[in-house]
Amino acid sequence: MPLDGPAVAMLAYPGAGSFDYVTVNEIFGVDHSKRFGTWYRSRTCAPTPGQVDLDGGVSVHAPYGLDETEGAELLIVPGWTREREVPPRPLLAALRRAHRRGARIMSVCTGAFVLGHAGLLDHRRVTTHWSAARLLASLFPAATVDPRALFVDDRGVLTAAGMSAGVDLALHVVRGDFGADAAAALARRMVLAGYRGGSQAQFVDVPLAPDPGDPLPELLDWVRQHLDQRWSLGSLGERVHMSPRTLARHFHRLTGTSPHRWLTRERVLAAQRLLEIGDEPMDRVAARTGLGSVTNLRQTFRRELGVSPRAYRARFRSRAATRTA
Repeated sequence: MPLDGPAVAMLAYPGAGSFDYVTVNEIFGVDHSKRFGTWYRSRTCAPTPGQVDLDGGVSVHAPYGLDETEGAELLIVPGWTREREVPPRPLLAALRRAHRRGARIMSVCTGAFVLGHAGLLDHRRVTTHWSAARLLASLFPAATVDPRALFVDDRGVLTAAGMSAGVDLALHVVRGDFGADAAAALARRMVLAGYRGGSQAQFVDVPLAPDPGDPLPELLDWVRQHLDQRWSLGSLGERVHMSPRTLARHFHRLTGTSPHRWLTRERVLAAQRLLEIGDEPMDRVAARTGLGSVTNLRQTFRRELGVSPRAYRARFRSRAATRTA
């Protein structure tokens, strides 16, 4: 399959976070074109091509120098383990040039410090790992640092809180480039949660393995299959024999968000998939996803995605037609 998707530059430099690099490379650097028809054109670039020693004793081979970032539509910056030090100046200059020509710049974890040193965080809402958020805010006071968000996408500058949040942000990018269905399929392949919104808390008070007696995971799966029904906090609580107050508390413990916010997100995702793969009229899409009316579908899409449902459908139809051609 041809790799004619967006061009991606994976940046490698001494002291970069090895796990940040490896996990995000699993999405952008691996050829998934057999599943999706095409995929990203990814290159690993470094200030000095060749072997690059990341942190933790991990080395990667970077065949390309920073001049190869000039054509990239997305540049990915892994964590910077020397937060108080200024990163290599050629790296900062490459990021500034890419930003000026409209490329997206994405950092993972403490990679936000690299963006800060490049001057790309000013007057933007950003995030980083919660333990480094205070330092980031003190070094770059013109940025608005959100220490709780999993990831933030602010006008082409994308920042993720940590390693796993970097994967969430990568899936967010895939969702925008290839659609919600592609992002969900990739998440399933990687055995990941299909969607965690950027506004979800960085840390959720839940054990590594859910309590076998906890009814909430089963409730979430059941609701996903019945999005067309009208749900309230009371009706959800009745299914698991909890009061609304207790359900809200347990829900936030498990998901990091509220039942209303989670339900809205799931309905929008379901609507995105229907618009991407089918020709159902808008009123039918609204009814099947529980958004009720075309007006509510339109308003919710504009609030959550910044586009109308018709524009969303047209965008992915045009991309599919281009790939087919």
